[in-house]
Amino acid sequence: MREKDLCDLCGGKLKHKKVDLELHIQKELLICEGLPADVCKQCGEKYFDAKVSAKIDEFVKKYKKEKPLRYIPVPVFSGNLVLE
Repeated sequence: MREKDLCDLCGGKLKHKKVDLELHIQKELLICEGLPADVCKQCGEKYFDAKVSAKIDEFVKKYKKEKPLRYIPVPVFSGNLVLE
């Protein structure tokens, strides 16, 4: 088995699949759907190859010029509710 087939965090096996990525930029939440990644079967850690990572970096710089596919409501709760 090649070293890149194992998770750096837990040593679990990786499986190639399409994933969604949540990006938190300042006070905005962006969701990018269907990105190719290697995902750990054990802990769920996502690994993007260099080409995909570079494309994500480019997107972050220009996302305000792009039109999203759709908008979804996202509820926001106070941390105090969690800590009570």
